[in-house]
Amino acid sequence: MQVTNIKQQIHMKKYTLLIIMMIAMATSQAQDLKAFISHKAYCTNAMQPYIEFFFIIGGNSVEYAPSSSHGLYSSEVEIQVDVVKNDSVITGLHYILGSDRFNDTIKEGKPDFSNIDNLPVDNGDYYLHFTLKDLNSDSSMLKYIDFIQVNFPKDEISSSRLSLFSSMSSPKSTDLFVKYGLALPPLFYNFVPETQYFLPFATEIYNTKTIIGENKTVTAKCFIEHAESRMVALPENVITKQLKTNDVVLVLDQFNTFKLPSGNYNAVVEIYDQDSLLLITKTFFQKSNPDVQFDISRYNNVETEGTFVNNITERKELEEDVLCLYAIATDPERDFFSKRIKTVPSEQLQRYLYSFWLARDPVNPEKAWLEYKKKVDFVQERYGSIQVKGYRTDRGRVYLQYGPPNDILEVPSEPISLPYEIWHYYQLGNQSNVKFVFYDPALVGNDYELLHSNKNGEPHDPNWKMRLVRKMQTQWDLYDSTPNNYFGGDINENWRYH
Repeated sequence: MQVTNIKQQIHMKKYTLLIIMMIAMATSQAQDLKAFISHKAYCTNAMQPYIEFFFIIGGNSVEYAPSSSHGLYSSEVEIQVDVVKNDSVITGLHYILGSDRFNDTIKEGKPDFSNIDNLPVDNGDYYLHFTLKDLNSDSSMLKYIDFIQVNFPKDEISSSRLSLFSSMSSPKSTDLFVKYGLALPPLFYNFVPETQYFLPFATEIYNTKTIIGENKTVTAKCFIEHAESRMVALPENVITKQLKTNDVVLVLDQFNTFKLPSGNYNAVVEIYDQDSLLLITKTFFQKSNPDVQFDISRYNNVETEGTFVNNITERKELEEDVLCLYAIATDPERDFFSKRIKTVPSEQLQRYLYSFWLARDPVNPEKAWLEYKKKVDFVQERYGSIQVKGYRTDRGRVYLQYGPPNDILEVPSEPISLPYEIWHYYQLGNQSNVKFVFYDPALVGNDYELLHSNKNGEPHDPNWKMRLVRKMQTQWDLYDSTPNNYFGGDINENWRYH
């Protein structure tokens, strides 16, 4: 079966390693099928790669019809997955997933139902086409396209993606997700709520016995780092495990997140052979923990005598040098900016500035600061003005935080839209195909606002295209997030291909 223009159809939404879809992918209220879908690449003991697919169907989102059992009702969802390589379907899944049987057709209160499938594949890059259809409804259907890389070389040590879970316990018959002999429900949306004090994680390491030798020891260092600075978040929470080499080595444990402040983080597993780093695998997540507060007194004992910050004595310059750090600060460090900077003594600002760069480059913090200052000067020249500093603009903040994009599409004028730019990053951490849309709603100046992004943790507006487009009417269908193809309007194409 040939699939044409596959790259033109793709609209990826990647949430780090766990690809999650808990949405009603519909343009009308009639389509209400909801599902959770995850897919990850693993490998067998014999180094045969496979993709694990996990589906949860929302029991209250499907229709119930008479089943083969007299007087009972059930739901059936047709699941089809086409695995595409070089525009051709090479393998896939196709089956009917059925619910339990019930005495009525009332949706409310019906339990979710699920299934796990493993599909052998070769190493390579694949597009995955998902189609889920409620067989008891004429219109309830989900369609989704995503991308997966499968790479487990037989002559190298490799790993599965690092998976995060919402809890870890002994399994019961009602548990939907059981793996490694434990009940391990996925961490939905890679978000750790305030009430979750532990973060279970797991990854599989392949080929250590072949590459290192039988019955040897490898070390797994597991920790949580700030997503922005890559600094270890809680040094007391670092987990070290001594593991024996094997065809498949399982790293399974959990972090204590009770004292972890709200913010963006990576869960990280590093594998070492003696002193040699063999591989790193990590997954992004967000934590909510408003009760953990920033303590400004932590800088009281920092010695700055003879350092570069002693040369910054002019108060206004010192304040600007501290304020421009916000874009790359960790979430606990950003709490410093919630204080009234103008009321903080200059000595405390100097301690903060020095500590900030000492944490990032203990050998030469001044060099790290000067390199960053060049970027600050660039965004000031490119995006700033007399009224607004470049680092305070949305484009300046994104540039400083994530670096220069791989591609920028500038659309200063178009018949149906406000001026806008699309920034494309091919890879940001574990997330690929990341895009930012900036626009100028006021049609004056150079201060474009961030309208939409598919980057985890950034503003996300499903109706961004409609907000960008000038239309004769002042309102639009709330379920219609795609503008019509007006003459001269290329918004849909620009988003897809840039």
